[in-house]
Amino acid sequence: MKRSLTRNWQTALCAVMLLISAVVPATARAQAPADLSAALTTRGEDVVRLLRGDPIEADVFTTNFLNAVPPEQFRALVRQITAQHGPPEQIISRQPLGSNGTSLRIRFAKAVASVNMEIEAANPHKIAGLVITGFEAAVGSISDVVAAIDALPGRNGLLVMRLDEEKRKPIAALDPDGRYAIASAVKLYILAELDRAVRAGERRWSDVVTLGPKSHPSGISQNWPDNAPMTLHTLTTLMISVSDNSATDTLIRVIGQKRLAAMVRASGHSQPDDLRPMLMTRQSSALKMPIVSDVRTRFLAAGPDERTRIVSAEDARLLLPSIDFQILTGQPNFIDQIGWFASPGDIVRLLAYLDREAGPEARAILAINPGIGPEAQRNWPYLGYKGGSEPGVMSMNFLLRSQSGQRYAIAAHWNNSAAPLAESEFVALVTRLVNLLAER
Repeated sequence: MKRSLTRNWQTALCAVMLLISAVVPATARAQAPADLSAALTTRGEDVVRLLRGDPIEADVFTTNFLNAVPPEQFRALVRQITAQHGPPEQIISRQPLGSNGTSLRIRFAKAVASVNMEIEAANPHKIAGLVITGFEAAVGSISDVVAAIDALPGRNGLLVMRLDEEKRKPIAALDPDGRYAIASAVKLYILAELDRAVRAGERRWSDVVTLGPKSHPSGISQNWPDNAPMTLHTLTTLMISVSDNSATDTLIRVIGQKRLAAMVRASGHSQPDDLRPMLMTRQSSALKMPIVSDVRTRFLAAGPDERTRIVSAEDARLLLPSIDFQILTGQPNFIDQIGWFASPGDIVRLLAYLDREAGPEARAILAINPGIGPEAQRNWPYLGYKGGSEPGVMSMNFLLRSQSGQRYAIAAHWNNSAAPLAESEFVALVTRLVNLLAER
């Protein structure tokens, strides 16, 4: 909940993706002119050499690229990548991308990377843009993915269901009824309640409310003016697409605990009191701080009704000034006791509810941020996603529709109260699972 998952899962790649001088549009596909084909092949092999650590940056990158990413910085990023995924081995596929680009799939020892490359149209055809868009684990089957997730340190939960076969055996399962911290995945419940209210005529997506109370990042609205007028549609879009915490807290205030609790029950949560009250993001973070240890002690000893009264009465102490961000972003902190909790089965039932009931606006909002690389996303006509993360917690959840019209839900959780998580490894495994499911 503390940071956007889209930033977390590519920790080793973010600087490359942000600093590259030319990024290839992922949807622009065309055959490269014949005089560029040989150069694209050569430069593709150069990318593999670069990822192996060959010091050839000055020979293969344009001046603009080198100004944005100096060789030492690039090599440091490569070292991070290979530490996580092993050394690169070979290019396993190439696809045209624009008039002078190519989309490469490069096998590493532990994963397969999707890489977009663009070269200069004129000699010497140096590399002008390079973006690693994602990794998927190099495993052969869904059962291999399940075994690899199960081997991760800590506790791991997974459920994969075909939604027209909910009463049948799941496609994959790993502790599907276990209780897990889910961080920002709780925002799916808020989306579901807003959608219900709109369909019932109680609200409109165009309704305007004031922004606040403010929370900490992830998100962007914490930097906007206090009490700024915002539509429910804008707040919900920020909440789902960039996991905006201030937008989330505003929506919790506007909706109210009674309606949120009713949605948690209606969606089939097995232990709905685990989400009573549905804490605001700043409240959850503040409750983990030493400065409010007295409030935390009472909160943890209380039942759901009393917890709700405590949070309401002590809200003035659960504000941003009480939060120590070194604690917030360091080691796992009360992840089994304070936050938002659900099983993989609970989240699959929530996704099934959205699949049955959600209107077009809610579905469109859920599909803005795919949570995984564009290569995996293109395998699905519809891919809805919401994840969540904080130190020691990851949750990745998908609502999918295949080319043949089959509908699936995936809920994948990883908790470790003893240490931060190797987030990119989990994302690579879940990405591979999504790709294998598309091949069924």
